[in-house]
Amino acid sequence: MTEETIILNVGGVKYETFRSTLTAYPNTMLGTMFSERNKMTLKSDDNKTYFIDRNGYAFYYIMEFYRTGKILWPGEIKNQENMMKLVTIQQLEIEIEYFQIPFDDTFLFLVHKSAANVIDKIILSLIQMIKIHLENFGDVISMLIKESSIEFSQDQNQPKLELLIPASHSALLHKFLKHNDKSIGNYLESKFSHINLVWSCTTYTIFKNSFAFLVRISFELNFNRILDYSIIRN
Repeated sequence: MTEETIILNVGGVKYETFRSTLTAYPNTMLGTMFSERNKMTLKSDDNKTYFIDRNGYAFYYIMEFYRTGKILWPGEIKNQENMMKLVTIQQLEIEIEYFQIPFDDTFLFLVHKSAANVIDKIILSLIQMIKIHLENFGDVISMLIKESSIEFSQDQNQPKLELLIPASHSALLHKFLKHNDKSIGNYLESKFSHINLVWSCTTYTIFKNSFAFLVRISFELNFNRILDYSIIRN
C-alpha cells in the first residue's frame, strides 16, 4: 500500500512529507493534527496541501526533527528564488515551542552546539593568525586571555599581527581554558606538527580573585624549504 503524502505550505514555503513521518511523534502539534482521529477535521483545497501561517524557513529545522529525531543547528537555507535567509536561534526556539517539539534535550543540544560553534570560530581564527604570522616570518604568538578581553603580548622581534578573535568571544574562551586548557592546543599541535608547533597555557594572576591565561604558540620556520620556492634555487 502506497504511503499517504501531504504538502505543508508554511508561510509560503512548501514541504512534502509522509503523514506517518508526522504521526510518529503523536505528542507534537503536527503529530496530533494529522492523527487518524483528526483526519476528518482538517481543511485542504485539494485534500493534500495544508497551509500553516508560520516561519517557513525556520520550519526547515522542525521538519528535520520529524525526519531524524534531532534538531539541527540553524544556519542559512535557500528558498525557491535562490535567496539566502538566515534563521536565528531565537526564531527556531519560538517555532520549537509552537510546534510542541520535545524541548529539554533540544534546548541542551542547542546550548552546547552554540558554544561549540564559537569555539570552532576561535580555532579557525587562530589557524588563520598562525598562517599569516608564518608568511611574515614570525614564529611566536603570545596572548593574554582575560574574561573581558584578549590582548597581544608580543615580543618586539616578532612582526605585528592583527588579532582575528572577536572580543565578544573572550569570556567563552576564558571559561573554556579554565576547564580544559589542552584541547585547543592538542588540536593545533596535531594540525601543524610539520612546523613543530607548541602550545602552552599558563595561569596569570591579575588580582586576588581575578586571573587570566597567558597563551604562547610557537612554531619553526623551515628556511631550506622556503628557498626551494625561491628564485635562488630556480
